[in-house]
Amino acid sequence: MRILAFDCAGAGCAAALTADGKTLAARSVVAERGHAQLLIPLLSDLLDEAGLTFGDIDRFAVTTGPGSFTGIRVALAAAHGLALGTGKPIVGVTVFEAMAAAAGAVPTRLLVAIDSRRAELFAQLFDTNGDPLTEPAMLPPGSVAHWTGPGQLSLTGDAAHLVAPHLAGMIDNPPESWAAHVDPETVARLVEGRPVGRPPAPFYLRAPDAVPAKV
Repeated sequence: MRILAFDCAGAGCAAALTADGKTLAARSVVAERGHAQLLIPLLSDLLDEAGLTFGDIDRFAVTTGPGSFTGIRVALAAAHGLALGTGKPIVGVTVFEAMAAAAGAVPTRLLVAIDSRRAELFAQLFDTNGDPLTEPAMLPPGSVAHWTGPGQLSLTGDAAHLVAPHLAGMIDNPPESWAAHVDPETVARLVEGRPVGRPPAPFYLRAPDAVPAKV
């Protein structure tokens, strides 16, 4: 199965092309803005590198959030457009799921902390097997220790450095293991055996800053 997986929920765009679990090409671009201009050329470059076209892809995989509102919308719009043009399905993965899967086996509960670019952060707690223990939440960094409850934690996500000072004595893994970006190869691996359902929608934990004007 050929999978084209991509993520624009963070500070940039990242994509990977895999075939039967083997990575054919992967690339990322760091950028706070301009996701709409970056994504399709990035995907086209990956396909050119592998000698494939969009029509050769069996499944598109995309992160649905939470994260950058603009990036999430750009990635989902691209995925829906590619699916419509090729007749191939899309499978969505939350950033929490992708980060938890990339962390692999951990000795303690895993806290995935995502930077909201506001005073609060986005958080979800997983067990040592990567299964969710809580629903995703939005809360201030100073409230995370109370929210998780007592006990050791493994930590990952681009907001790990923001929450770490509030978890003194609780963190079980070193800072160098805190992933700051979604790994699109992990996203592809997650969706390879996942059933295809309804087309994915954006996953937000707070309302967008800008909304369409009423007419």
